Amino acid sequence: MTRALQNLLESDGIRVLPLSCDDYYWHEWTPDAVYGYDTPAGIDAEALLADLEQLCRGDATSLRRYDMVSHQARHEPLIQAYDLIVLEGAFGPQLLLEEPLLRSMVYLELTMPLRLWRRLLRDRRERGHSLAYVIRQTVLETLPGEREFILPLKPQADLVIQNSTAGLATLTEHARSLLVP
Repeated sequence: MTRALQNLLESDGIRVLPLSCDDYYWHEWTPDAVYGYDTPAGIDAEALLADLEQLCRGDATSLRRYDMVSHQARHEPLIQAYDLIVLEGAFGPQLLLEEPLLRSMVYLELTMPLRLWRRLLRDRRERGHSLAYVIRQTVLETLPGEREFILPLKPQADLVIQNSTAGLATLTEHARSLLVP
């Protein structure tokens, strides 16, 4: 969804900087006994907030990246100009709800089969996990983490999108509205 939004906005000349909450997992963090990585406690909130503040001021020179396989964080040079920062992720927004720099929150609501399919593709391709591992993690950690930490965000969202295809136009207009002073 973030890539599709970025492509549409950039076709209109709006430069988008996507930022992933997943890049702010703690370095070599021990997963939670109940939720694994599917908890806001796994996110380095201070680093995320500090980077967002720098990005909003235009002072940032690098972006943090987290490798899900090695569990190591690194920084890479920030070389692109941007008009809009799109922070995506399920864990991280909970930590920023009271921060004035979070101008809007969008809740993406997709069906479980679609989410499981996307997770399976991503985790096999990018993280080398087996089908059995992804299903076990989804049932035992992801779903409980969603109920505990993500679902409560829905009533606080400025926009709820229930279908990524149909909701993209609405999301794009919403993003454009954030750029109007």
